Amino acid sequence: MKILYVNPSRISSGLDAIIKGPPLSLISIAAMVPDHDAKLFDFKVHKYKEKKFRSLLNQSDVVAITSMTPQISHALEVAQMAKESGCTTIMGGYHPTLVPDYVAKHSTVDYAIRGEGEHTFQELIGYINENGDHNALKNIDGVSYRNKEGQVVHNRDRKLEPNLDNFPMPRRDLLDDKKYVYLGARVAQLESSRGCPHNCKFCCIIKMWRNPDRPVTYRTKSTKRIMQEVYDIDWKNDFIFFCEDNFTINIKRTKNILDTIIRSGVQNKMYFSCQSRVDTLHRNPWLIDLMHKAGMRQVFLGIESVHQQSLDAMNKQNTTPEKVRKVVGMLQDRGISIFGGVIIGFPGETKTMVRQNIQFARSLNMTCVQMTPITAFPGTDFYNEMKEKGMITSNNYKHYNLFHPMMRTEQLTNIDIYRLVAEAYSAYYLSKGWLKMLIKRYTNPFGKFNWMLGNIPQFARTVIVSGLEMLRTMGMTRDILSDEMKEIMQRAEEGKPLFTEKTSVQIENGKEIPTFSSEMSKETLEVAN
Repeated sequence: MKILYVNPSRISSGLDAIIKGPPLSLISIAAMVPDHDAKLFDFKVHKYKEKKFRSLLNQSDVVAITSMTPQISHALEVAQMAKESGCTTIMGGYHPTLVPDYVAKHSTVDYAIRGEGEHTFQELIGYINENGDHNALKNIDGVSYRNKEGQVVHNRDRKLEPNLDNFPMPRRDLLDDKKYVYLGARVAQLESSRGCPHNCKFCCIIKMWRNPDRPVTYRTKSTKRIMQEVYDIDWKNDFIFFCEDNFTINIKRTKNILDTIIRSGVQNKMYFSCQSRVDTLHRNPWLIDLMHKAGMRQVFLGIESVHQQSLDAMNKQNTTPEKVRKVVGMLQDRGISIFGGVIIGFPGETKTMVRQNIQFARSLNMTCVQMTPITAFPGTDFYNEMKEKGMITSNNYKHYNLFHPMMRTEQLTNIDIYRLVAEAYSAYYLSKGWLKMLIKRYTNPFGKFNWMLGNIPQFARTVIVSGLEMLRTMGMTRDILSDEMKEIMQRAEEGKPLFTEKTSVQIENGKEIPTFSSEMSKETLEVAN
């Protein structure tokens, strides 16, 4: 059969213009059915022309579509077009896993795959290819579909593959590597683990990678397999991004991988990027040196908030603003670029507190920051909790794109959160200092960040020009900054402490919790020189 793999578009907002990663999930399931013809169309990077795309559909027997929540509207549009061309449609990914009823009930979707898709997809393609009957379909775990009466049927949950090394190498031949860019550099992705050992109520990871009898599951590939994938990647890419939620969960494992990379000499050919946690790196500062030696030049850190009560509620009790500043400093002292994440509107935070978060992020001088409105994804415990409290303000999945707010809190309306997100991006990227800092940092041929010199033209086009233009077209300018935000920024630039006494916030159970004091505010919130 001829199978077309499709990565739908998503709403262009936030940092979508500067981060375009390859659809690793699609090339992974494609590897499970090597005897069938495969083509990939990625709406994020391929130029779409309806006539040409419909021609691709007309040449296909099966269309396999992946979808995260903000992609689902377009994913269903693609499925509609595929059905009009007579194709069988399969949809998998996070959204079909989190909300399988919503996906499987659509007449344009023949089969929805929940959770880990490799084995399910392989068995399903075999079933379709052989024109199997419904009795055979019932035995394929992890599939949702409509029966003859039009009722949605959910087969048993699929047990996870215990050994990730058993999966074949991803079909990287389907990708056009030149089109995938991460912060101005060509990027390939490598998945060295799946899942997470933690159980945060607002996280989708544990819902995606779980066994029916054991919700919290964390699995890893062997170092040998990881290196096989490193060598399978086209080294014309600038970076390999370890795309799991946290590359440094198991320190012993991380050390083994980095040591192996160093012995191989790969770090002399290309660089690496990963996601980590502040508390992990603070406890293990030696790991930062090892990461640098192994060619790690970009790290994503969840900064989240400057308020300890919020960090505690996020299951980040071991993280403090002081630790954040120290870890950020250690990474940048070694020439490692930081992509930070800040949550806008976490429950319990007021407008003033959110603006203090924004200033804290500004003071860290990170290369990029994603300002994410608090988002409750369907299917998570957090969503159920917020829905029960009446906090969900939008059921339009286009608003679940980590830019538009889909909920409110006790302290902030959804409109408040939207304006604060816009204010956050404007304060960080459109105020004086950010562009000047980047130019000084990356154009110095003798500096710690000189590894970026070769990518400066592309960085300028994709990050600075495209990113700033996107923000401006969305109405973000310095003019939207509130007087309070301007005052906070001004006080910080003058080196003045932002607070003269302890302050507190009223939270839901009536208890007041001190959030910060003048003793730490000047150190933590001032703009770094």
